[in-house]
Amino acid sequence: MNCPKKPNMIIILSVVFGLGASVAAFAQTTQLQNQNDPGQTQAQNPQTNQGNDLRLLGLTPDQIQKIRAINLDLKDERQIANLKLREAQRTLAEAVESPTPNENLIVQRSREVAEAQANTIRLRSLTEARILQVLTPEQRIKLREIRQRNLAQRRANQQQSPNGLGQRQGLRRANAPLLNRAQQKAIRRQQKP
Repeated sequence: MNCPKKPNMIIILSVVFGLGASVAAFAQTTQLQNQNDPGQTQAQNPQTNQGNDLRLLGLTPDQIQKIRAINLDLKDERQIANLKLREAQRTLAEAVESPTPNENLIVQRSREVAEAQANTIRLRSLTEARILQVLTPEQRIKLREIRQRNLAQRRANQQQSPNGLGQRQGLRRANAPLLNRAQQKAIRRQQKP
């Protein structure tokens, strides 16, 4: 019965994380640009794709500084959490790929990954909550509209894709052969005595 709620939760979390990443990228990009020319304003600077949504919000210089401070405040903790998550994922992969898998070890490593993920989610959510406090009610409404538009666009892209992978469908599979079948046959024929 909980299964139908999981896709909705995943969508919600991805939107939440997207805002945090967008805000972080925006604040960092703006900071670097302002260091190069302090007289430039946000509207005069082209931003990265991640910062586009925030540029549409019309953040004031004061809001940008506050967002920067929020990101800086949690930066070290986020880096440590991300490092722990990568390490937990690596050790889980090693346990799973072991020639003699130990199910108890896999269960333990899975729990460690879940705990590390929960910590990164906590930090991202905390960051977003703090950032949302910086926004005006009008900016929050505009942000909600932008998120809804982006979500609708992602859903439309997924529906257009026959395999449900959206924009990734054109990518070559990682283990796909470099040679086509005709080339492979020709090489096999040459190798036969």
